[in-house]
Amino acid sequence: MTVRVTGGDTAVEYRPAERRLVVERDGETLLDGRLDLDVGGETLPATGEATVDASDGTARVVHESAWETTVDLDAGDGHVDVRVSLRAPRDGAAVLGDLRPLADATAPTHGPRACRYRHGYQSWTPTATLPVGDRFPPEENEPQMRDLTAPRGASHSVTALLGEGRPLTLGFLDHSRFVSRFDVAHDEDGVRRVDAVCPGDATTVDAGERVVLPALRIDATRDLGDALDGLAAATAERMDARVPDDAPTGWCSWYHYFTDVTADDVRETVDALDDWDVPLDVVQLDDGYQTAFGDWRTLADGFDDVAALVEDVREAGHTPGLWLAPFYVQSDAALAADHPEWLVTEDGDPVDAGPRHGPMYALDTTHPEARAWLRETFETVVDEWGFDYLKLDFLYAAALPGDRYEDVTRAEAYRRGLRTVRDAVGPETFLLGCGALQGQSVGLVDAMRVGPDTAPHWRADPASQPAHENAVRNVLNRQWTHRRLWLADPDCQLVRETTDLSLAERRSFAAVVALLGGSNVVSDRMADVGDDGRELIERSLPPVERGHVLDVGDRELPTQVVTERSADGALAVAAFNWADDARTLRVDPAEHGLGNAHVWDAFERAYRGTGPVEREVAAHGCLLVHLTPARDRPQLIGTDHLAGLAAQVTTVDWDDGTLSVTLDASRPQTAVVTAPSGLSREDGRSVADVVLDPGENALTFDDS
Repeated sequence: MTVRVTGGDTAVEYRPAERRLVVERDGETLLDGRLDLDVGGETLPATGEATVDASDGTARVVHESAWETTVDLDAGDGHVDVRVSLRAPRDGAAVLGDLRPLADATAPTHGPRACRYRHGYQSWTPTATLPVGDRFPPEENEPQMRDLTAPRGASHSVTALLGEGRPLTLGFLDHSRFVSRFDVAHDEDGVRRVDAVCPGDATTVDAGERVVLPALRIDATRDLGDALDGLAAATAERMDARVPDDAPTGWCSWYHYFTDVTADDVRETVDALDDWDVPLDVVQLDDGYQTAFGDWRTLADGFDDVAALVEDVREAGHTPGLWLAPFYVQSDAALAADHPEWLVTEDGDPVDAGPRHGPMYALDTTHPEARAWLRETFETVVDEWGFDYLKLDFLYAAALPGDRYEDVTRAEAYRRGLRTVRDAVGPETFLLGCGALQGQSVGLVDAMRVGPDTAPHWRADPASQPAHENAVRNVLNRQWTHRRLWLADPDCQLVRETTDLSLAERRSFAAVVALLGGSNVVSDRMADVGDDGRELIERSLPPVERGHVLDVGDRELPTQVVTERSADGALAVAAFNWADDARTLRVDPAEHGLGNAHVWDAFERAYRGTGPVEREVAAHGCLLVHLTPARDRPQLIGTDHLAGLAAQVTTVDWDDGTLSVTLDASRPQTAVVTAPSGLSREDGRSVADVVLDPGENALTFDDS
């Protein structure tokens, strides 16, 4: 007996007698594996006998034994979802091992030249497409950077196999109970084995309890970008994702002051921001105000009255923000000394959470007294001190393997801690996750750091370490999460001239930030920022809604980002040179579906006519152009705004000598217009700068 369900070009077949799951496309087998659920040392389903109920696009198979196991197949638009559940017998309990809806699957079509999209465990873990036999170098700080229960190189939540033709994308759609992952083994012949794993973390299933695995989505129809978008949308719906309307802008103390920051430094910055008069909202105090990780309410020298500092920030028109690492505990903190029972342990000793200020431990977020402490801490921060924006760092610590007060999975412990924080601060307080498990944070944070820290240098090894290149890698490869699971946070722009970053590198990061539409935060001492740096910030504000990365899956570091201005079909296109030497880059409007188009070189501030444009770009730099479909009338062809005011220009109309442009922004913006032969602006030029005011703008043209 066999059941088969087809969604688009994706076909999934389940053979109950063999417990086999087979994925096909166009009659070709892509994966051939089995269902393998480890419960109490027993492998389920325990019997191949089953009842089958199938109809158009769906199938249900029930293995009836002491442990009832159900397999549902549901077809969708180009994909098939596989849902597995099991029910414990009413007269016994058991311990959950690895629950694998797809186990030991061969992949005969993905040979030695195949590639794999690998999604990192937490914010800082590298995410990219690599040849299937390649791995990022081992991490120096493994408790922080990888899932200690998983093989090195595991892909968390989602993966894809890429080779000749369309990719095969696999992803779990809910992350509330399991830290799910995909293990891909290889040999000289290519992909040798694929496992989709929901670790049970040795938790106990009670008698009669039903265990539901998250749906496993299999998409062999769509390109990787479209498949990832579909995964994100489905996950967001299941986990009630929080996506605020506006991406944060602001300033953070970390990358200049580090732990030496004082309240006076923050006040100096507030004054400098007011003098500059640039629309940066949040003023966020980072690490340095507290005496130790864990002792968040015990203030360091220079912070005598945090509430007064918050009030000064608020009175200056900014949103006060604060950094904390609520689940990460310093070994010499008073909290660790006073309450060792609040820590995650192994064999009675606190687990190693990865060094920072000496040994560091993990808070047991299942302990009722620890959760009460969390509530009190965050009520103090929000209700007494007055912070409205909180960056929560080193969150991975809550999911480290170890012994806890309650018998729950690591994902459940992690979400219990985050839920405690969210309940304490209320729905209106903005929460940014960092050093955070990705899928397990959905629905609890408003924004997510999607990559490693930036730094005042371009490159660092291994790939999880602070560096601009490492941050960019993850930001580009995780853009599919933005405005679906949360607002993406690429980390801070560093625009001062005193870093080791070249102007080309600073421009590239500004282009990434501006065109993708995530958080836009600067972290320099304002007195150190010259004209070039201020211009980069000014030209990357305000944030657009969302940009698109065109070549995810094609290479480790994608090279093209596009943002569309729907009002007139214009595009902002960034082509990046990630090489270590200068290269000639080319942008052809025809490749973006525009045919003949006006080209404005945004960084050079030069009109390049119509058609393709080429120029030499420095190492780690970018060619950023604004493309506008060429029409026989005056047009808006470029803007000072790097992303072309994609979300701010809402209408562009031409009628009887007047170009009407509506600007949805809080302040004027500079743009560039061009007119065909026979028409000109008042100054007689065919290409001219104009200032667009908020609201409707009427730009008149006369016969020349």
